[in-house]
Amino acid sequence: MNTVRREGDTVVRTAGAWTPTIHRYLRHLGEAGIDWVPRPVSIGRDHEILSFVEGEVPLYPLPDWVWTDEALADAARRLRSLHDASVGFDTEGAIWRMPARAPVEVICHNDFAPHNLAFENGGVVGVIDFDTCSPGSRMWDIAYLATRMVPLTAEPPAGAPAEGRSRDRVQLLLDAYGSDADWTEVLRMAVIRLRDLGAFTVRMAAESSKPHLLEDAADYDRDSAHLADVLNSSH
Repeated sequence: MNTVRREGDTVVRTAGAWTPTIHRYLRHLGEAGIDWVPRPVSIGRDHEILSFVEGEVPLYPLPDWVWTDEALADAARRLRSLHDASVGFDTEGAIWRMPARAPVEVICHNDFAPHNLAFENGGVVGVIDFDTCSPGSRMWDIAYLATRMVPLTAEPPAGAPAEGRSRDRVQLLLDAYGSDADWTEVLRMAVIRLRDLGAFTVRMAAESSKPHLLEDAADYDRDSAHLADVLNSSH
């Protein structure tokens, strides 16, 4: 989705109209005590420079240690910390790559999943890739994390917990985050979230001339339809 290269202790990425807002948001997080996210260094004509976040970012297929209950709970706690730290961010004049989603409660990461988490000894030590952040609800991010890490998919990935554990692991995520939502609320938002992600990915495939993204979009649509069936059968 982006062109990224490491240069020493920094990372160089393609920038966009939203980049100044994201850098301002990252500085806000730093001022709020969040020291495990990239620090903005500079913005050039067509690129940005950020600090490098140490840790192991897992590739797909995800390693077994990503699927532990401890890793899921740790990710949920990090997400809660990000959300809490985002409260009070000044959005005046902000430009976002992704649209805001009502109700606006926090600044959502919008791609909070293992592929954007840095791990060490099975625990989450950092979060990266903030360029799709935008205002939204806590549940918007919670539901997406659930789809990727519980996981909530039509077919569990290799090594992932069986679908029979989904309810328990969703509750584990909610408890670790500190949310009083329930299984039905997460499932309902996950259906919407995946449908939206599928549409966004189709647009990205067209704009970037990367037709392989259409396969990802089809997977999101398949998972959304599966979760809709699960939701309907639970009523």
